[in-house]
Amino acid sequence: MAQSLMLGQTRVRISMGRLRNLRVPVPPLYLQRKFATIVEQVEAQKTRQRSHLAELNALFASLQERAFKGEL
Repeated sequence: MAQSLMLGQTRVRISMGRLRNLRVPVPPLYLQRKFATIVEQVEAQKTRQRSHLAELNALFASLQERAFKGEL
């Protein structure tokens, strides 16, 4: 297994000139918006799931309390 050897440095440096000329591909705006919509929907779903989980935890705690008191 070949390994690259770097002596005297921990990372490769990029000059500002090369960085300024670096071309970064950017998806079309409609794809960016579509992605943003999907992310918003996922985040909304996560919020609903957290809310439901909190409700379930409260109900389970109530059930456990009643069970340990012998009320069931």
